[in-house]
Amino acid sequence: MVRLGPAKMRICIYTKRLTQRLDEGIVRVAHDLAHQLAKNHEVLTLFSAGDMAVAENLVRIPTNRSGLNLRLRREVRTFRPDVILYIPRGPVGLSSLLFARVLKLYGRSADLMILAPQPRGLTSPLSRKCAPLLRPDLILATSRKDQRDLEQLGCAAQFVPLGVDIERFTPTTPSGRSELRRRYGFGEKDLIVLHVGHIREGRNVGALECVQGNGIQVLVAGSTFFPAEASLARRLETRGIRFLKEYFDHIEEIYQLADLYVFPTLSEEACISQPLSVMEAMACNLPVVSTRFGGLPDLFPGEGGGLFYGSDTADLLAKTKHVCDNIRHISPRTREMVQQYSWDRSSQEILRIMEQYRSFRGNDRKAENRTAHMDREHR
Repeated sequence: MVRLGPAKMRICIYTKRLTQRLDEGIVRVAHDLAHQLAKNHEVLTLFSAGDMAVAENLVRIPTNRSGLNLRLRREVRTFRPDVILYIPRGPVGLSSLLFARVLKLYGRSADLMILAPQPRGLTSPLSRKCAPLLRPDLILATSRKDQRDLEQLGCAAQFVPLGVDIERFTPTTPSGRSELRRRYGFGEKDLIVLHVGHIREGRNVGALECVQGNGIQVLVAGSTFFPAEASLARRLETRGIRFLKEYFDHIEEIYQLADLYVFPTLSEEACISQPLSVMEAMACNLPVVSTRFGGLPDLFPGEGGGLFYGSDTADLLAKTKHVCDNIRHISPRTREMVQQYSWDRSSQEILRIMEQYRSFRGNDRKAENRTAHMDREHR
């Protein structure tokens, strides 16, 4: 007997912005997830702004904040999706829920799901009151805390892991590291502490000035998506911290030349809930010192194997200095830890949740139809 696999789904993804430079978290998530889902399912990706080249399954439709757009409506209805996956630009707030309701109308019988990469949504009294009325079919939360908060508001929510490209982000050899350091102008004996992300006060990057010096070189590879805060960059540069402010097609090389990755961010508004840079550093098998940010402890509950958590800035800096002092005695296993969250595995988990929810909803519809039929016969 031949066992058939899950049927192909028609998945419509909508996100606000897609750009060719994939150095911003939500843009990267939308791009990589769409690419993975399209391997086994029919995927149409719609976006409103950005310079990503359009293609048969990638369509740019400039849309206002309401989502009321005849071309958007036509594209969605022509595609006839089974699932609409909406990836908002920021936290899921009242405007996101309203936009999602418009997409739901366009998709008719399609299940409407929101992927929420960024925490701290629905905090105002009005949005919390409206959430049960405007809720989508399912919200895919990227931290357990967000899942609990959404469920308390009456929204169906499910925790999901995001992914990392473990084929692109890989460890290098000692000779490969030496070559990369020569290419980018670093000394062979420098102990390089790396941070990748926006050069902004909200990322708590300024804390790294306490690490710079005494044989330690702090390197910050800034995103080009948001402009660097000039005063912050100048202050840190005077302390000897080096910045890479241009876009790198091969950002994996910057991880590969480093000795240690540090993620000092505390503010939930400064980053997506599962920081991709931490996962990329782990895929390159770097030791990582991080705050217990967002959904990271849900993916990696405890320390060990080269992963260290700081409870606050002072604790993070103390652990960073400890790791630097003992770097030669640390044998990281961070790549082994993050491999379970490759984009291939994470996208399969998201698909499993989609299929499970659609099956559950289908059974509910059948039960409703049977009840309605029995009521008609009884009458």
